[in-house]
Amino acid sequence: MAAPGSNKLNPTSDQPLSLQLADLLRAEIRSGLRAPGSQLPTESGFRDQYDVSRTTVRTALRILTHEGLIVSRKGFGSYVRSSKPLRRVLPSSRHRFAGELLEVGRIQAPVDVAEWLQIDAGEEAIVRRELQLLDGRPVILSASYFPLWVAAGTRLESPEAPDVLSCVVRGVEILRVRMPLPEESRMLRLDPGTPVVRMLHVDYDGQDRALHVADDVFTGDGHEFVFELSPHGGSLYAGPGDH
Repeated sequence: MAAPGSNKLNPTSDQPLSLQLADLLRAEIRSGLRAPGSQLPTESGFRDQYDVSRTTVRTALRILTHEGLIVSRKGFGSYVRSSKPLRRVLPSSRHRFAGELLEVGRIQAPVDVAEWLQIDAGEEAIVRRELQLLDGRPVILSASYFPLWVAAGTRLESPEAPDVLSCVVRGVEILRVRMPLPEESRMLRLDPGTPVVRMLHVDYDGQDRALHVADDVFTGDGHEFVFELSPHGGSLYAGPGDH
């Protein structure tokens, strides 16, 4: 395997040099030629090695930053993104981390959460919001919503540690990958170009009533999700209108 930087750019190509450099670095990162956590050359190092301008280098690095392949540390340079993912096996028991309680109270549930919670849009629900930490690093921004008939007047509505719901008979989990909202980027300390995974976890009782909706936002580069499927287990999916 060729050493990093041994390939050359083609100045006569119709493709801009910045895109050629981005393609070359991307291929080296994905092949493992540039290892996770390794430092990229400085701007002057790129210029000397590839005979390109500072603008070309910055454009190529900006492309890879937006793709989430590299991170830039002010005053330290650019590095190949390195993150050992936390593996979650689904359907999952709820993983518990060290948590920082952010909010407890009654709010209007988001429209999609209200639909899964089987309450009217604009109706109040009880929310518990937490920032979950692993080894001191924020990894999940979590909000748990409960209908008032379940949680009003209970410890779920107080800062105390809540009781575990004992009447849950089944659950559904819905995952979606997207780019983070500004608050999510700030709370999870995300580097530019890092996506998040939003998971809704819905608990039901024996009468198919929704007891709880967890709205968790995971750092996209910090988790991998493993689904365990049984050939005789059937589907657990039930949409908001299927009860």
